Amino acid sequence: MIKAIQYVLFCKINRTHIIQNARSYIQQTEELSAKEKENLSLFIEDFLSFISKQIDVKNTNDLSNQLHLFIQVYMYEITGTFLSYFRSVFEQAIIRLLFNQRHPETEQIFIFQSKLITNLTNQYFASIDETNSLPNQNSIYLEKLDKLSEILISSSGSEEIPIIMNEMKEIFEFKRCSFYAYNAWSNEFYGIYGDDLELVQRIKGKLTAEHPVFNLKMPLYVKDPSPYVIDVVIKFFNLSSTIFIPVIYREQLYGWLTFDQKGEPFDYSKPLLDTLEIAGIRLGMFLARKPSSHRIDNEETLTEKEKSILYLISEGYSNKEIASLLFLSEYTIRDYVQNLLSKLNARNRTQMVANAFKMGYIS
Repeated sequence: MIKAIQYVLFCKINRTHIIQNARSYIQQTEELSAKEKENLSLFIEDFLSFISKQIDVKNTNDLSNQLHLFIQVYMYEITGTFLSYFRSVFEQAIIRLLFNQRHPETEQIFIFQSKLITNLTNQYFASIDETNSLPNQNSIYLEKLDKLSEILISSSGSEEIPIIMNEMKEIFEFKRCSFYAYNAWSNEFYGIYGDDLELVQRIKGKLTAEHPVFNLKMPLYVKDPSPYVIDVVIKFFNLSSTIFIPVIYREQLYGWLTFDQKGEPFDYSKPLLDTLEIAGIRLGMFLARKPSSHRIDNEETLTEKEKSILYLISEGYSNKEIASLLFLSEYTIRDYVQNLLSKLNARNRTQMVANAFKMGYIS
């Protein structure tokens, strides 16, 4: 059986071809309306984008945990029938690609994918059974966003984040709100502000599959945090139901907000989650006011395969290990590395990774 990282890299490298194949099969599906075809196409693109970002997964369980987060985001927009069409189209798209490539691991990749999609479907139905939606209160949430905007406009800088968070806690009626910042260079998250400040600032770690809630750039509600948050944090904060909101603007991730009721379980509504997502974006816009770090202008473009190899190099993989993961020869990887050194104007692998970060290829 192939490794989870091998499947992720396969999807990342072949994303464009898989989408093209999927669109072809979608257009041939006569029982779908034009709108349903469009939605299915977008869902497949989102699924591939999500899978392609899971390049730090260590095993299949890690990937399954990430899929649980993915399906929670989409559970209100899809149905069981929709997932059946997704599975059929996606599998056909993958099969066509594998046979066209005469891929050496065709059978193993298809078996891995089949199990993964089955897992995704099972998680969808499990989530549907557990979800209790609350009545729609859109007008109320718009008023809350207006209040937040007034506060952000009147605030002068990031030093006022603690005040803003206290206001957000009141506006959205939560008992606790915390902010965890993200450092792209070290790929780490760490607590900055919030109630129980001493405890918040003790929370830090690498952005890996061990911390799935800090991997997803989408809002997330968890009824029970135990599968996603380490036990010591749950104990420290007496944590129960929690909402995680990315603070993001124009693809730049600044960190995450968490909202909870200090140990009291609670349900949520999709309008609330959508509103908090917008609040995270507006806070990201506020943080973007500060001068951004200088970036090297870059006229070179890298292919998806080059980006995958670059990522693996940054993680310390040798040419031999990269060749094994990508089902290529070691000589082919060596050629790719030489091209990357040239494109990134680097003398060695260390300088290559440093330049790649400055150019935005590694975040």
